Amino acid sequence: MSNMSKSLANAKKGGDTWPMILESKLNKLYYVSTEHESRYGLHASAILASDNEFCYREQILSLFYKMNQGEQLPVGTLRIFATGNALHEKWYQLFRRANIDVAIERSLFLKEFDLSFTIDALLDFAKPKILEEYGKYIEGEGGEELVCDVKSMNSFAFRKNPNHPSGEKQVNFYLWALSKYTGRPHKRGFVLRDSKDDSKFSCVPVYYDKEKVRPYYNRLKEIQELKKEFMQSGELPIRRCKSCDAKRAASCSMRDACWKIGMGRVKLPKELQPFWEKKKN
Repeated sequence: MSNMSKSLANAKKGGDTWPMILESKLNKLYYVSTEHESRYGLHASAILASDNEFCYREQILSLFYKMNQGEQLPVGTLRIFATGNALHEKWYQLFRRANIDVAIERSLFLKEFDLSFTIDALLDFAKPKILEEYGKYIEGEGGEELVCDVKSMNSFAFRKNPNHPSGEKQVNFYLWALSKYTGRPHKRGFVLRDSKDDSKFSCVPVYYDKEKVRPYYNRLKEIQELKKEFMQSGELPIRRCKSCDAKRAASCSMRDACWKIGMGRVKLPKELQPFWEKKKN
C-alpha cells in the first residue's frame, strides 16, 4: 500500500482529510521545482555519454528542433533528487560564506562547438578577501581557480570506492571547456564526494589530461561537420535504433523529431535559435 493510500485509509477512519491534502500539496512542490527554461546548445552530459548511449543524430536534431518533454518522474525519485540538490546548496553556502566562490552554477556557452556547460563551482581558496586572523584583518592574494563538482552518494557507495570515475571525467572535460572559454589554462579540479547518510566527505583530485578529453573533443568537431551537412543537404546521421519503440529510443530526448512521431519536428523558439537560423527567418 502506497503512502497516499495509507493516508487516505487513516483519514477515512479518523474523518480528517486535512493531513492527506497537505501531503498532496507538498508533493506537488517537487514537480514545480523541476520546471526549467529551455536553452540552446549541446549539453556536456550528452557529449560525455558512453559509446553505447551516444548518438550523433540525436545531437544534430537537438540543435534545430524541440526536445521531448518526457514523462513525469515518480515523486519518490524527485524527493531523492531534491535531497541531492540540498546537499549541493549546503556546499554552495559554505563557499560563499568563506568568500572562495568565483562562480556557482554559472552556465557558459562555447559558440565554436554549440556547447552549453554548467560547472557546480569554480573556487579560489586564495581569492582576494578580508580574513579575520588573531584579531587582525588581512587581505588574501588571488590564486588558482579550481573546478569543483559536487556528488552526493549513499554511505555504502561512499565507503566502497574512494574515487568517482564519472565525476572525474566530467571535471577533466570542464577544465578543457573552461580553458577554451576563458583563454586561460585551468589545470586542476576535484570531485567533492558527500555521503548524504552521515555527512562525511572526501575530495578526489583531478589533473587535466588532454588525452582523456580527446574523444569528446573529436565528437564535438564531428557534430559541427554533420551540422553543416544537414544545413546544406538536409541529410542526418543514420539512426542507432531499429524502431521508435527500442529501449534506447524510448528514453531519447529527440525521439519524436527523429522518427517524426508525436509532436514531430518542431523548430526551436526564435529566442533559442542560434544566429545562423535567425537570419533565415
